[in-house]
Amino acid sequence: MKSKQSKCLLALLLSLACWSTASAQLTQPSQPSVRPAELQAVKPGEMVDELILVDMGPHQVLELLETLTGKIILRRQDIPAVKINFNSRGPLTQSEAVLALESLLTLNSIMLTDMGGKFMKAVPATEVNRHVPEMLSGSTLELSASQQIYAKLFKLNYLNAQETSGTMISNLVSQNSSFVVFEKANAILITDALINLQRIEAMLKEADYPQNIREDIQFVKLSFIQAGEMQDRLDNLIKGPLKTYLEGSTSVTADERTNQLIIITHPENMKVIQQVIDSIDIDAAPLTGSEVFPLRQAKAEEVVPIIENIISGQEEGREDDSKVSLNNGQNNAPSGGTPAAPALQAPAPAAPTAPSGSESNSSLQFSQFVGLSADERTNSIVAYGTTNDLRTLKELIDKIDIPLPQVRIEVIITEVTLTENQASGLSSFAATFNDRPDITNLPVQGTGPVGLGLDNFNISSQIGDFAISAVLDLAEDDDNVKILSTPSIVVSHNEEGKINVSQSRPIETGTTTNTTSETVTNQIEYRDVGIQLTVTPLIGADGSVTMTIEQTVDTIFSESSTTNTGDEDGTTSSVDTNPVIGVREANSTITVNDREVIILGGLQENQREVSRTYFPIIGRMPLIGDLLSGKQIEYNRTELIIFVRPTILRNPQAATELTEKALEILGEGERVREYLDTHTTGEIYMEGSKYEPEFDDSISKDDDTPEEQ
Repeated sequence: MKSKQSKCLLALLLSLACWSTASAQLTQPSQPSVRPAELQAVKPGEMVDELILVDMGPHQVLELLETLTGKIILRRQDIPAVKINFNSRGPLTQSEAVLALESLLTLNSIMLTDMGGKFMKAVPATEVNRHVPEMLSGSTLELSASQQIYAKLFKLNYLNAQETSGTMISNLVSQNSSFVVFEKANAILITDALINLQRIEAMLKEADYPQNIREDIQFVKLSFIQAGEMQDRLDNLIKGPLKTYLEGSTSVTADERTNQLIIITHPENMKVIQQVIDSIDIDAAPLTGSEVFPLRQAKAEEVVPIIENIISGQEEGREDDSKVSLNNGQNNAPSGGTPAAPALQAPAPAAPTAPSGSESNSSLQFSQFVGLSADERTNSIVAYGTTNDLRTLKELIDKIDIPLPQVRIEVIITEVTLTENQASGLSSFAATFNDRPDITNLPVQGTGPVGLGLDNFNISSQIGDFAISAVLDLAEDDDNVKILSTPSIVVSHNEEGKINVSQSRPIETGTTTNTTSETVTNQIEYRDVGIQLTVTPLIGADGSVTMTIEQTVDTIFSESSTTNTGDEDGTTSSVDTNPVIGVREANSTITVNDREVIILGGLQENQREVSRTYFPIIGRMPLIGDLLSGKQIEYNRTELIIFVRPTILRNPQAATELTEKALEILGEGERVREYLDTHTTGEIYMEGSKYEPEFDDSISKDDDTPEEQ
């Protein structure tokens, strides 16, 4: 193969040797020209044998090119050492051979530039711009295509040079070429192979024309709707449902001063847009109104946030449905050609109707105009919106503003003194509820000083057939059972009720000493010490009551010292300076049926009692009295047992019936009824009561006017 290649190359060199010398003698140095000196063969039409190159170096190819063209090619030392392979698969003319060799060099990053006359340069493609390629003027389309590097300045008349260089030129130039944009001259200087410059010039020749004006400017005067609002609606339609029906680009601008629209669009689009405007810009009835909804049971400031949450949730659903509809519209848009414009029909000026499409499927009942606020002074809701909005709001408010069921909670707070054999005070009531086994131990949280003897457990049980009056009977017969309080309260569903059986004790929290007057001022804080019971009921439709019960028992176990303070009226009072207060707490949640009794226990306490015995008169004398008197310390354990019975009052009539029953049991029931009927109070109070009024005998009892009583 190598011998064949050598023979072919030798034959080619010998055939050209005769005329290469003569051609060199006849060629005169030419002046530099703005037109390129084309790289041509000495005998363009003469045939050469089959051209085969196998792993031939660049210098060998350049020598062969010098022989064919009669040119002297100057070479740089850093020409890439590539191996070039080629097989013409048949004879070629010398012109074809020159073009093939020149293209092979270009493909291997070796560029040829004409220096004028008989000299050319062969340089690496990356360095071609540094060697100042020849500048071409005029059209390159008249030249023979070649791979020689030239520079060409393209001046644009209508296209923007900066935009054109980024969108078109950057994709057309070869890898190692370059271009420079002259913004002020609106021109592009491109350095590239001649064949590529010809392609770029052909493209620019077809594209650099004045743009055809396809859009018209229309001014549309509006009569009933604001220009800004109409612009927003048109923009949404143009970007959404009408996008596939409009040609070219469309822009809408609102002129608020003259209340008109400035529309720039294709003439064919104006018919559809004008039809939309005519359908919307009509004299329609007012869309919104307002109404005041007074509340009788609920609080306006609590109802408004509930309805606002519903409205905001529906608005989010409306936005999601709009996105889905928009995506479906784009996916179902017809392809190919311009679709027919949609038929639009102007709606009659009437009240807004219920939403359709996806909104109707999602039960979105509120429009975008709805709004409401609470008026706390009148306990009313001020609402505005469409007729449908106000109708829906009224339905919601009527369902929310209803009387809540109530529950009467009867409580008996007992204190049981425990004997040595009793572990719990519930055993004192064993005979009363027949040793019910359904008592469950529940945890209790107790706080207080160490050694107070608090048993940390709570007993809560539910007894359905237990008569609460039996507790009162037991307290009369058993000295160890004391009734501390029997409160009764009425609480609404999910409202908190509180029972407080305590004393407000003054406690010294600090002192202030005046160094000038040497006076001491005590800071006193009053704190409730006793029993507090908080109940939050949830009334079920099946007659059950779920109660969250919080018990707190505060007890003063010791008083380190007391201070007597003088009051303004001349009396004195004792103030605890550093008392030790024990706190016992228990939280329970239990569900019972109507009128069933709950027993809460386990809050135990150890009490220390000190008693002294002494002889009369002598026992009170200092020193001697201590010797002749005795001191006895006793420890008593007590436990609080609390009985709770809920009675459901589903309507005001039930409360009235319960009151009548209580009056029948009450000894002074008839007199209470008389007071309720006649507002006469004189005969209700029992004899000796501190509330018993004093009557003046000079005033007639028959005259019961308020001024004379």
